Amino acid sequence: MAMVQLKCPETGEPVNIGDVSPDVAFLPMTADMRLQGIPCPHCGEDHRWSSGHFALAMEALRNSPEASRVLVDGGSATALS
Repeated sequence: MAMVQLKCPETGEPVNIGDVSPDVAFLPMTADMRLQGIPCPHCGEDHRWSSGHFALAMEALRNSPEASRVLVDGGSATALS
């Protein structure tokens, strides 16, 4: 399992989105994920989370299935141990 996180643009701190199994990274992407506001415990704002962010996270996880977390920052995602 890897924790998918969104980087808070105000503080740079990670905001947990949820655990994802590396197996999920190999499933076809669905278009039913809509833009969501994720409440940030660091700055108090809602940050946008979209199917595009999820796709970036899954690509990073496909490339590094051993990662324990994936940090999404704007238009990029990094798999981390």
